[in-house]
Amino acid sequence: MKGLFAKELAILTTSLKRNVLFVALFYGFISVASRLPYMAYALAFVFTLICLSTISFDENSHWDTYVRTMPVTPAQIIGCKYLCTLGGLVLGMLAATGIIAIINLVCTVWVFDPGAISFPADVAATLLVCGGMVLLFAALLLPLSYKFNSVNARSWLFLLIAGIVGLGGLLIAILPDNTDEASALLMLAALFAVMLLVYGISYRVCVRIYEKKEY
Repeated sequence: MKGLFAKELAILTTSLKRNVLFVALFYGFISVASRLPYMAYALAFVFTLICLSTISFDENSHWDTYVRTMPVTPAQIIGCKYLCTLGGLVLGMLAATGIIAIINLVCTVWVFDPGAISFPADVAATLLVCGGMVLLFAALLLPLSYKFNSVNARSWLFLLIAGIVGLGGLLIAILPDNTDEASALLMLAALFAVMLLVYGISYRVCVRIYEKKEY
């Protein structure tokens, strides 16, 4: 299992490290320069998508044909991919939190702009919403990628994004206006937990797909 994680890390550090660094710096610079945190929150999606892109590397190198000769199970192979994708989400959320902290520091010390300061409750709520949407996106895209290959799955990409964004907007619209801060955070945390459950179910579905697929 350690070898599977080492292989994923090798792909990300050798083939994608420049892209990851550029994206993080670019999004961070725009967020700080404009004093708007929206680009920072997008890193949760971007880092997850970068981890998902390793499926294309597997297909191009015929990795799945080779790994079937190794003493690892389909559950371990797919589990590694799901855990790495989840790690990308966590890394993106941490990067977003760090960038927002820098924005708050700039708005407090350098360019006094109290209206651009993000309060901890607002940051937590937004991260929960973004994290839940990204989990749902990954939960849908991963099985599609292994069922139809990553190239064909990309045709679903924009449809998935549009549907998930629409779902997020619907949830915000139906959220009562008089909901207090603590109740709203609790509801969003519960929604995030549900998305984690969906992500776990997606893993089981993806393992079944992988077991039946011929390489």
